[in-house]
Amino acid sequence: MIDQDYRFSVISATVYGPEHVSTVMDWDQRRCYTISGSTTFMPPDEDLEIGFLKRHINHLAPNVRSITIDDKGLLVTVSSDPEDDATLAPHYPRYSSVQSLQDCPTIELSKLTELDRFSPRVDLMSYVDEDGVQRKVAFKYTITFQWRNQIWDEMHVVKSIPAHPNIVPFDHIVIDPVESRVVGFTTTFIPGGTLDSNKTRVFRLEWLQQLTNVVDYLNLELGIIHQDIAPRNLLIDPATNNLRLFDFDRAARVGKPGVCTERDDIVGVIFTLYEIITQDEHYREVCFEQRDVETVHNLEVWPVKTELDCDVSLFRKHLNCWVQSRRARAAQNQPAETTVDVPDMPPSSPLRTGYDDSGEPILVEDPAPRRTEALQGGKNVMHWERAPYEQAYGQECVKNEALQ
Repeated sequence: MIDQDYRFSVISATVYGPEHVSTVMDWDQRRCYTISGSTTFMPPDEDLEIGFLKRHINHLAPNVRSITIDDKGLLVTVSSDPEDDATLAPHYPRYSSVQSLQDCPTIELSKLTELDRFSPRVDLMSYVDEDGVQRKVAFKYTITFQWRNQIWDEMHVVKSIPAHPNIVPFDHIVIDPVESRVVGFTTTFIPGGTLDSNKTRVFRLEWLQQLTNVVDYLNLELGIIHQDIAPRNLLIDPATNNLRLFDFDRAARVGKPGVCTERDDIVGVIFTLYEIITQDEHYREVCFEQRDVETVHNLEVWPVKTELDCDVSLFRKHLNCWVQSRRARAAQNQPAETTVDVPDMPPSSPLRTGYDDSGEPILVEDPAPRRTEALQGGKNVMHWERAPYEQAYGQECVKNEALQ
């Protein structure tokens, strides 16, 4: 189930004089709520509306779209009027129009069965393949305009990476069953938990070596910078005992927009190894721009809090040699050998908003119209809403909550 700390997020907010209007997404139900109140209770940028929604979410009818609260944070009115629905209908390109994905296998969303909800925009799903074998996959998608390009970029990066023993493999492009529009993609699900969620296993030197090798492969051969190397994005494949890297939603291509020097993969490896060995997680609370990697890298002693398969000095020796080698290459300005192509997303078709005096339709370009307007304009619209986790999973929900 989705961690309650990440279940809700403000996706847009506007202040009209003394009134503050926010659109809050419930990622569990994949449902938008418009919350209106005065700036007295809802000052800008403090996200107090999230706390309000958390308190009331289990008492709201499924068709509620907007909520008004007073200066004391008490509920005044709710509305189920479709005209008050702030849900957007982001553009999903037709698969046939995306030449860059034509070599990828596809699967219809209706063929996927939900097994769990990992996080916002990521679900555990299953399907039955051509041989009758059930396959488990992680399904990544977007239902908001803000994440549309990020999923598009990640999809192209992941599908372009050749099979590698230390990278979680691409599986399918997911299309909607009505118009075959690209709504997301799947990767193979590998059980066992991440290095962040499972801290009891003995951490092996070979896993660090595999991590530095796969980072070199991505950076120096494919021209990809992962930009989010962290224990939460690393797991151990129980079938091979290999370390696997996943989650490329922040990845960038060398020499292209999106490269963030503070998210450099060398820096990521240093902080990751330090956190694994010491279980010191306080650097997670420090923004990337303010983290000083040399302070960690040059510490004389790393207190060992995790069981290792050899002396900590061997881990640090390998890390130091690798960092020195990578920095020497950077000083020589040796570029990556290849890059991954990420084309622009095909544009959306115009939306009919009405008719002029001569009876001709009025067409407007809008990549993310309100859902009500898209429906009125004759567009096929994805409806992402689903039952809350407690209702969908029953006793399984109680079990999962006890584990958190």
